[in-house]
Amino acid sequence: MGLADVAIDRVRVVGLGDRVVGPYEKGDSRYAVVVEAAGVTGAFGPVDELPAALVATSLGQVAVKHLVADHEGLLRRLFTVLGPHGAGLGRWAVGALDCAVWDLHGRLAGRAVAALLSDRPAARVPVYASWLSLDLLSGPAVDAVKRTVGEGFAFTKWSLKGGDDAHKIAAVAGQVAAWAGQRVAVDALGTWDHALAAEIAPLLSADAVLWVEDPLPRTDRAAYTELRERAATLPVAFGERVPHAEEAAALLEHCQPTAFTYDVAWCGGITEARTWLAAAYDAAVPVHLHGRAFLPAVHLAAAFPHVVAAVEYQVVWEPRRQRALDDTLEPDDGHVLLPGGPGLGLEVRW
Repeated sequence: MGLADVAIDRVRVVGLGDRVVGPYEKGDSRYAVVVEAAGVTGAFGPVDELPAALVATSLGQVAVKHLVADHEGLLRRLFTVLGPHGAGLGRWAVGALDCAVWDLHGRLAGRAVAALLSDRPAARVPVYASWLSLDLLSGPAVDAVKRTVGEGFAFTKWSLKGGDDAHKIAAVAGQVAAWAGQRVAVDALGTWDHALAAEIAPLLSADAVLWVEDPLPRTDRAAYTELRERAATLPVAFGERVPHAEEAAALLEHCQPTAFTYDVAWCGGITEARTWLAAAYDAAVPVHLHGRAFLPAVHLAAAFPHVVAAVEYQVVWEPRRQRALDDTLEPDDGHVLLPGGPGLGLEVRW
């Protein structure tokens, strides 16, 4: 029986328990999605409790007996089961299961996921750093910014939440760029509204700010069309909160962001990513993959270096997530090496 005929035998969700090195903290993900076929196991983790529960209670059974290599068919099947609930948590659960199936496919084939996606994947992938939990008004902030920039990342990204004073917000952005000695990206974390964005836009220097990520709480065509009308000069980025590929294509075409920040796990997985990346490429929008699913994002960036400019490395959260893996994938001079093993290349400690 060839690989094309191998079907999924079992899907389960396992708790990582004491397999993770060091104590758990609030916000840590504690589960892995495990997929088995022909005596081989693939896995993706760590995964949060709610998407893991959805895989365990319904989506996993849908995947059983489906052909491992038929990723598009499995994706259609999963979204059909989810129906109108296929956004948000449902898409996240599908993404986690999809990544585990790709890991299994690579292990069965003896090839890296990036090599399944491309004949000539890149050996190194550029990364940028984000540190969204840092209080930029605290005393240690300047040293933290300079230290992070000194590690050679493509650029850095910092939190810039909304408030009552647009001038103060813009001043903080300028100060961080001055500390960094280069332009920085900022993430508003969905805390601005149209009025605040319109007020801040002319205050932000193009020499200081690369883009403002997720300025609005909702990422849809209507919200960002209005933003373009009211704050035309504001460089924006979005992607992790877009509900489905059709909406992404419309947003990319009509709202022309400075960057597209797709998240592999949250938005439906590696299979769905190929559609989203194609839409970004057609719209000539650079892709900077969100870092929540860092390892799958690295494989996508290696497979499509002409589309993906860089992958986000979350300097606080990513080392904590990688405690669930048997090895680490750490940046060196602004790049990470594509793991050499089959599948996603690192074992989950499940």
